[in-house]
Amino acid sequence: MILSIIIVNYNVKHFLEQCLLSVRKALQGIESEVIVVDNNSVDGSVQMLQEKFLHEITLIANKDNPGFSKANNQGIRISTGKYILLLNPDTVVEENTFRICIDFMEKHPDAGALGVKMIDGSGKFLPESKRGFPTPAVSFYKIFGLAALFPNSKTFGKYHLSYLDKDENHVIEILAGAYMFMRKTALDKVGYLDEDFFMYGEDIDLSYRITEGGYQNYYLADTKIIHYKGESTKKGSLNYVKVFYQAMIIFANKHFSGSYQRTFIAMIQIAVYLRAFGAVLYRFWQRFGFALIETILFYVAIFGVKNYWEKNIKFIEGGEYPLTFDFVAAPIYTLVFTIFLWTTGAYQKPFRIRPLITAMFGAFIAIATVSYIFPNINFSRAIVGISSVLSLLIAIATRGMLNYREKKNFFFSEISRKRVVILANAENAARILTFLQDEIEYPTEIVGLVSDETTNPSQSSVDRLGTPSQLAEIVRMFGIDEVIFCNKSISTETIISLMSDIQEKGIEYKIVPPDTDYIIGSQFIHTARNQRTFSPNLSQNTFKQQKRRLDIIASSVLLTFYPISFFCYKKPLTALKNLWQVLAGKKHFVGYIQTDNSSLPPIHKGILNMNLRKNEGETSLNPENLDKYYAKSYTWEWDLGLIIKGLREIGG
Repeated sequence: MILSIIIVNYNVKHFLEQCLLSVRKALQGIESEVIVVDNNSVDGSVQMLQEKFLHEITLIANKDNPGFSKANNQGIRISTGKYILLLNPDTVVEENTFRICIDFMEKHPDAGALGVKMIDGSGKFLPESKRGFPTPAVSFYKIFGLAALFPNSKTFGKYHLSYLDKDENHVIEILAGAYMFMRKTALDKVGYLDEDFFMYGEDIDLSYRITEGGYQNYYLADTKIIHYKGESTKKGSLNYVKVFYQAMIIFANKHFSGSYQRTFIAMIQIAVYLRAFGAVLYRFWQRFGFALIETILFYVAIFGVKNYWEKNIKFIEGGEYPLTFDFVAAPIYTLVFTIFLWTTGAYQKPFRIRPLITAMFGAFIAIATVSYIFPNINFSRAIVGISSVLSLLIAIATRGMLNYREKKNFFFSEISRKRVVILANAENAARILTFLQDEIEYPTEIVGLVSDETTNPSQSSVDRLGTPSQLAEIVRMFGIDEVIFCNKSISTETIISLMSDIQEKGIEYKIVPPDTDYIIGSQFIHTARNQRTFSPNLSQNTFKQQKRRLDIIASSVLLTFYPISFFCYKKPLTALKNLWQVLAGKKHFVGYIQTDNSSLPPIHKGILNMNLRKNEGETSLNPENLDKYYAKSYTWEWDLGLIIKGLREIGG
């Protein structure tokens, strides 16, 4: 037997199934065995294994949860392979991963164990793929942030060996427990996992003993896996902090002595308090940080309006408002603005305009009413009114900046639907579309398909946008929020490569495992419902009216400022002519790329179009698909963003 794979599972049924499906592909042609140890899961994991993998695995179904180390040792004891792989259930391996690892071990007899390059569910490299031994000094640098400040330093960057190139193979000290590929003879020599560790720390302990046994541990960058990182154990919880650092104390007591041991344990105790305090602060900031910053901005705005009104309107000949305004009235006004925003849902994502307007109008009425009853905060309704408008503009601007930070787009729409592309062949695309349309549980817009097939799937109601090699361009051009991969028609290696290469902020990646009825993502298993189909927005009068209103407002503003902004246009006279035509309704600011679009809702010729969203040097996507998407998903924010981006081209 060449390879024995041991997977310990605890209540992650869907991740386990996806893991085993990827393992099945990667084991083709390799003499192997798969041992699954279930630690008394209650989510139906054992039933799923018996129904779908009965003849492919050896199942050990524990009646309690003995912990990670004991469960792995159960599997190791009955294994017969030359090599042993401890694999987490929340992982996905490439088709050639095991063969590459076996070949490497055969060529490196000094190798006792190896780990591989890991990425998380959003495609980001996981630094724990390669780690150094956590001495007191290394732990100190990690705990107090020096490792993060100086990642390329050989002194400070030892915890994650961040000074080593992640795309090259290296000798390392510590392997990640998610993927530990080990030589069985090395295990027999140094011993199995220490069962004093219930969870966490056992990988550090075993890695250390392998090196003490005269072997080398390697980081192998020649293959990659997805590690969803903590689906079986929520690593952000305070309980995780406590359990992890308790494991480190066990490690210190086992391998250190004297002052070295006391120093290490002291460092661990400091880390526990810092991590706990940091976790509390982080959660507070995540929940209230944005509102806190915005509240400060509201107060500054009110204070500024008061000063202007005081010096230029109310007390021109001298005098000022009492300090009661600064220390009583203004804080109350600010608090009312924030409370109304909170109660109308203005802090919930995705952001919408309507709650902002409702909140500020309601706050103005409430302040005007209450200040009439309480004279000590009754100063000027004009100040309250102007402050309300200014605070509304601040709220819109701050949300626009957050949108830009996350999605490279300042604008947000009342219609909030996730924009999704599917990577699949024709047959599987039709199956996934049916599944999504029947079961998606949040509003979703299927923008199109991405496939190497040259023809559009006849079974599909959406368009083929391009090939997988064009995915990065498609994501940006169409403002994609989510990419769904069909693992039956696209190799795991391709999926992992695309996830690694495309680092657009805010993009979610999900996978449909072969022959399954669920979609799996980084933080959850997704079963969807009630997907509606949408007719093109530009065929609806509401959106046509929005487009015309924006044309009138934008052309009027640009014509008004033309005498001082004409130099902004490439061709000022042509720009002037175009602006008058837009105002007169003979042209739109934004139109279709192609002049012949009889299948789309008719609109006037545009000065600008969707090609503005392309970067210089990019290959051209299908203009017909871009026009279809524009017609289907039109919002006034799209037009406004294109007008701002293409301002110089208005005279083109």
